[in-house]
Amino acid sequence: PQEEFEEMVQVIFKHNPDAIITDFMLNEMKEDIKYNVPYNGVQLVQEILSIRESFPCFVMTSFDDNAIKASDDVNLVYIKNILHGSEKAAKVKANFLQRVESQIIHYKSKIANAENKLRRLLELRDSNNATIEDEEEIIRLDHFLEKSIDKRNAIPEEYKSLSNTKRLKEIISKVDELLKKVDKRDDE
Repeated sequence: PQEEFEEMVQVIFKHNPDAIITDFMLNEMKEDIKYNVPYNGVQLVQEILSIRESFPCFVMTSFDDNAIKASDDVNLVYIKNILHGSEKAAKVKANFLQRVESQIIHYKSKIANAENKLRRLLELRDSNNATIEDEEEIIRLDHFLEKSIDKRNAIPEEYKSLSNTKRLKEIISKVDELLKKVDKRDDE
């Protein structure tokens, strides 16, 4: 681990991992570093999740009580000894690794599905066949994808909906024109 918290977060994102698996006690049995790591694995994972929503993260520990108390989400914490030992532990290890793989696949699938659906809706919009519901879904999907990249710097969804005001005004204007034409025909 890096000595500075922000530096560690930058290093992680620089490597573009599919998941984060970290120890809870990052100072425990350190031999290759000569400084005190002023943060723990739960803090690191919470920071990652504050940037990338729903990113696959796992905290391994021998101090599960402490890690659970430090975490907002007990589902992130796993007892380290599941990775070592007996035949029973081997089964648990396989289950843990399947869980990691499953989380990665699920996360990537959610993003890919959102990208594909957004692409289809944008094509529908470009052909002037998008409904108001389609426009709302475009905003929702765009916001979801933006948060999956950098949640802290995402433009709030309500500002994105304001960008549709022009299109809605155009539609209302066209409806008004049609209504005037209908009224003229009724008067004749």
